[in-house]
Formats: sequence, C-alpha cells, structure tokens
Amino acid sequence: MYDAVVIGGGPGGYACAIRIAQLGGEVCIIEKNGLGGTCTQRGCIPTKYLHSIGEIMRRSSAARKDGLKVQIELDYGATRKRMISTVNRLAAGIKTLLESNDVDLLDGEGQIVSENKVMVSDKTIETRNIVIATGSYPVCLPGYRFENNILSTNTILELETLPKSIVIVGGGYSGCEFSAILNSFGCKVSLIEAQNHLLPLQIEEIGRTIEKYMRLDGISVVTGSSVEKILENGVVVNGQTIEAEKVLVCVGRRPSINAGELSRTGIKFNDGGIEVNKKMRTTAQTIFAIGDVTGIFELAHVASKQGEVAAQNIMGKESEMDYRTVPTCVFTYPEVAFVGKLEGRCGEFPLAASAKANCLGDTKGVFKVFEKDGIIVGALIIAPHAGEIIAEAALATRMRMKPQDIFDTIHAHPTLPESLVDATRDIDGEAIHIPRKNKKLNG
Repeated sequence: MYDAVVIGGGPGGYACAIRIAQLGGEVCIIEKNGLGGTCTQRGCIPTKYLHSIGEIMRRSSAARKDGLKVQIELDYGATRKRMISTVNRLAAGIKTLLESNDVDLLDGEGQIVSENKVMVSDKTIETRNIVIATGSYPVCLPGYRFENNILSTNTILELETLPKSIVIVGGGYSGCEFSAILNSFGCKVSLIEAQNHLLPLQIEEIGRTIEKYMRLDGISVVTGSSVEKILENGVVVNGQTIEAEKVLVCVGRRPSINAGELSRTGIKFNDGGIEVNKKMRTTAQTIFAIGDVTGIFELAHVASKQGEVAAQNIMGKESEMDYRTVPTCVFTYPEVAFVGKLEGRCGEFPLAASAKANCLGDTKGVFKVFEKDGIIVGALIIAPHAGEIIAEAALATRMRMKPQDIFDTIHAHPTLPESLVDATRDIDGEAIHIPRKNKKLNG
C-alpha cells in the first residue's frame, strides 16, 4: 500500500510526490496530459519562452540608438518549434526527478473510488492518503465555445502562424501577458477589460501603470467595457465592432474536478474549489488538495509550496501554509512584481534614476517598499526582470526585516536590485540617488 497517491503531475503534484519520497514514503503519481501540468505544458514555461523572444524583438527595435544596424525578422514556426523543445526538455527533467526519488509514475486518469482507493485504467490502487492536484482549465464567455476564431490560453499556443490582429478579452495576468507578447511579435492587439482598470484584482495603481505602458507600445486598451458579441471578424464592444482575425478569451479558469465523484467521499467545496485547511487537508481526513483545484492564488509557486506542506503532513511532520508573503509576477514589458501588503509608509525610487536601467536603455518603472511599525510589509517593483528581483523583497517581508536591514546590506553596482536600497531609504526621505524631497535650510 502506498503512503499517498498523487493525482496530477503539475508543479504541486510532483513537488508533493518528491517530498513524500524524501521523507521515506512510498508514493505514486498519476498524470494524463504530460508532466509539469498546465504550467510546463501550456502556461508558465511556453509563455515565458515567448516573452523572452519578445524581449529580443523589442531590444532589436531599439538597437539603432546604440549604434547597431540590425534587422530581426520573426520566423514564428521556428520559434514555436523551439518553444515545444523547451517544454519537452523540462517535462523530461521532471520525469528524471521523479525516477531519481523512486516515485512510481502512471499514465492515465485517476478516479477516486473511496478515501483509500484510486482507480487508473481499471486498476485499483490502495493508499493511505490521496492528493488531488488536477489543476484547472480555461473558461469561455457565456454562450460561446473555444472553436474557430475563438482561442483559449491553451489553443493559442497550438497556432502554427500568428494572426495579424487579435482581440484579447480579459485584462488579468494572462490577458496582459499575451497582449505584451503578441504586440512585440508585430500583431495588432486590442485588450478589453470589463472592470475599470487592468489587473482588477490588484490595487488600481498597478493596472493603470501597466495600461499606460501598453498604450505607449501601441496596444489598444479598453477598460470598463464588456464584449457584447463575438463575430467571425472580431467583437462588438459598446456597440462598436473591433475587427480582428482571432479572439483570445482570458476571463478565468475553473478547477478540474468531478464534484459528484468527490462529494461521495465527504469532500466539501467553496466558491473557489475544494475546501482545505492550512495543512491542505480536505474535509475528508485522508484526502488532500493542492494547487488550482483549491482556488487559492492559482499560481504555480503556491501550488508547489502547498504540495510540500501536504507531503509533510502526510508523513507526520506538522506543517501549515502561510500566504502572507506570496510574490506575484506579471510578465509584461516592463515586468510587474509585488509581495505582501502595499500599505503603510512608502519609499519609492524611479527606474529613470537607476544607473543599470540607463545602461539597458529601459527606464520605465519604479521600485516601492512599504513599511509599518518599523517593519517591511510589502514591495512593488515595475522594472525589467522584476520577477527575479522580487525574491529579495519577499524574503525581507517574510522575515519581518527592518528597512535598515536592506540598506545596510551592500548591493552590487550597477544592478537593478540596488534600487531596492534607495527605495527603502526613501521611506525616511534619505535616498542617495534621487534629489532630497524636503530640504532643510541652514540657519
């Protein structure tokens, strides 16, 4: 008998299985659509690869200012082949990790028979615990299906050629990222968001800033408006037709679960998905749920940590999730990253004052650090490579560091992360590399 059967081989599932094995457990993982789940196969990895190509395209366009006479032409067919190769290589790497930890891998769809039994291809597996890590799937607008010119975040990656024009419905993380990427590839992009600003689940400042930069890049952004109808040649918004070859719908995802099957085990659900406690245990004592099926954050790195927490509880090591310092990254141009609470006393440092940003020729953005009662409580970074830089701010927030802990740490120069130092110093108006705000007169 296994200590656990993990259904789903995404970031949460394989992290959970490996951690159980590390702690001496016997574990099996079941996956039907390729290891790595949506993140590796159809999400984080392919889109970030495309984002990196878009960055090259953007840099080449600005190269003449640096004395470089170059002209780059995108061969999307070749780019897509390289994208698929990258995905396959990383998925193979996950398989190697599982094998090296003696995790049994089964291809197929796992069905929960009871609290201690899972069926795969007419084979019944007995286990002490079950971990549901089946992810989520994209949803379409009411009354429409993903077919013909209507694309999902999955099917757009299956296109062998890019459309000349596209309408993207939904200004959340995926909608903003695809808008930026496709625009950098030369597509005419129109982005539609029903709420009054992009990234509607975040503070307005972030969405407004991204909208400003997107408009500067030539993306048409319409907020506070809903799509009234999808046509063969575009969409109708506010009674006006916006023409486009394709329509990409990015209005959310739903947990990939069979509610009827799971309810027989005593599992309860909430508005987001499967109800779990901080130990990632469901209302059924031997069944855990992690990742998108819980509706909590729906981020790959959160799923991975949830997987570790579930694994440790399964193996008798008490562990709980702490969501207070989860970093969020949006891969636009520039990137956006934030962590913790964006409230309290704020210090900020404009990227235009950064030596490294000026060397890169990319000075759009800002660093902000938030402090409350002498403790760093959050940070917002809008800058190239913000996704990498936010790690330091996440650590500072989690460890409840004081601002002085940041600016007493010597940062390399010239780098982008050193901007965190000046942003932190600016909380008390003591930044070194921006003009003094409240200059005191002597005498």
